[in-house]
Amino acid sequence: LPEGFAVHYEPATGTLEVGGDWYDVIDLPEGRHGVVVGDVVGTGVSAAAVMGQLRSAGRALLLESRSPAHVLTALDRFAALIPGAAVSTVFCAIVDPATGTLRYSSAGHVPGIVVDGDGGSRLLDEAGSLPLAVVPELDRPEAEVVLPPGSTLLLYTDGLVERRDEALDEGTARAVDALVADRTLPPAELAEVLRSKLLEDSPDDDVAFLLYRRAD
Repeated sequence: LPEGFAVHYEPATGTLEVGGDWYDVIDLPEGRHGVVVGDVVGTGVSAAAVMGQLRSAGRALLLESRSPAHVLTALDRFAALIPGAAVSTVFCAIVDPATGTLRYSSAGHVPGIVVDGDGGSRLLDEAGSLPLAVVPELDRPEAEVVLPPGSTLLLYTDGLVERRDEALDEGTARAVDALVADRTLPPAELAEVLRSKLLEDSPDDDVAFLLYRRAD
C-alpha cells in the first residue's frame, strides 16, 4: 500500500473468507491515488465472483479516466451486463497527496468520513446518487474537497456501521466518534482500533474499510 493508507477486510460470519465487499488503492500518474470501496448485494462465493469483475473493471477505468463520476458511469454500463451486479454500491475517489484534494462520486454508497487534526468531522455526502445499474444513462455527480494536513479519511462498507434494530445514523455516529477519539494514531494502528471498537461482535455482513492520513 502507498504511504498513509491502511485497509481491513472481514467476511461475514460463516463464509469462506470471501464476499461481495472490496477496497482498492491504485497508483495513478503524478503521484495521485485512485481509491474505491464497494459492496455487492449478498455474501459468499457468488457475491465474490461479481465483486471480482466490478473491482477489475473499476481499476481499469480509473487508470484510463481520472474522473470518479466517469468511472461510475462506465461501471453502470458494465454492471448492467453482469448477473447479480445491479444495485451494487461504490464510492470512488481520487486523492492528490500533494494538494490534499479529494475528488469523489458515490453510487448509493455510505458516505465517507473525514476527521481533521483538531477533531472536526464531516460526511462526504455531496456527490451521492443511485446504486449501479438501477437507472440507464444516469448522470453521476462529482464533488471535490480538500483534506487538511493531518486529517484522516475513512471509506467503508455498511457492514462497519449497520446493526440490527438500530438506525444507520447511529452506526455512522459511532464510527465518527471512534475516528475522532483515535485520530492521532498511525493508520495501521487506527485500523486495528476501529476493528476492535466497531466489530466486537462477529459481523452479519461483509466489512471492508480503507483509511488514508494526509501528512502534516
